[in-house]
Amino acid sequence: MDVTVDIKTLFIILVLIALVILIVYAVFVLKKLLVTLDHTNQILEDVEVISEMASSRSQDLDGIIDDVVSATSEISDAVAGNSNVVSTVSSVAKSAASLKGLFSSDSSESDSKAAKAEARAAKAEARAARAEARAAKKEERSRASRQKKK
Repeated sequence: MDVTVDIKTLFIILVLIALVILIVYAVFVLKKLLVTLDHTNQILEDVEVISEMASSRSQDLDGIIDDVVSATSEISDAVAGNSNVVSTVSSVAKSAASLKGLFSSDSSESDSKAAKAEARAAKAEARAARAEARAAKKEERSRASRQKKK
């Protein structure tokens, strides 16, 4: 029995074998690519959670810094004699509470929302106290200028 294979047929057989090997290789590469893609998605989800936590903490710090600034300005006004002691002590207490909230380990979502609402209320009170102090300072200046004119 003689089998004759011409070069064209041999070339086609070699190309088909190479094509089958290429398809098998592509299947393995795609399988590894899917595993890598799943791992990348998990990492991106972790990054999203971490960035949300960092954003939340930075917003909390912004509120705390505002409270500390208002407390400092009220203390300086109290030292200068332009503000009452009650608003100064109140502002210092709010700043201390904000700092305590920053360092507390309990950071559940409901506590965070309540703390944000409390911080907003504290900011509004601090603004009102600053406006009151400014008005009192302005009134004191106008009295002083009237006394100088007399």
